[in-house]
Amino acid sequence: MVKQKHKVLIADDYEADRFFLKEIIRRHAPLLEVVGEVQDGDEVIAYLWGYGEYADREKYPMPELLIMDVRMPRMTGIQVLEWMQTQTLPPLKVAVLADTSAELFRHRVEELGLKHFYSKVMETNELVNVIKRLQAELQAGNAESEPRISWPSA
Repeated sequence: MVKQKHKVLIADDYEADRFFLKEIIRRHAPLLEVVGEVQDGDEVIAYLWGYGEYADREKYPMPELLIMDVRMPRMTGIQVLEWMQTQTLPPLKVAVLADTSAELFRHRVEELGLKHFYSKVMETNELVNVIKRLQAELQAGNAESEPRISWPSA
């Protein structure tokens, strides 16, 4: 029986970081499939809502996992998370990555109820383990340890 792949959207303003994430997913997470990549927070929202070019859900399917940089132009990852709290979206696991200033953002991300917050400053094998763990959680449905949208109830 072939296991269904889980769809992933990568949001990062650095092309090299997006490429690196895609390669790790391709090589180490066979049950994850990158279905889209965007460069800023506005594009994350457009993708999730299906605005403009992202209206074609055959070409741009809804992701089950969003891996997002916290620092992006136009709208930061924090602002995207705040927007997501006000929306009714399909189940979506979110992992946030931050650069060397990660600790500046950790508190706000935790206030928003998100459990997957990682520093971009990690060894490759650590990132591989993070991606494998996210894949395993998606496969398991992870209903016990974390809701797929991990927002506190209003």
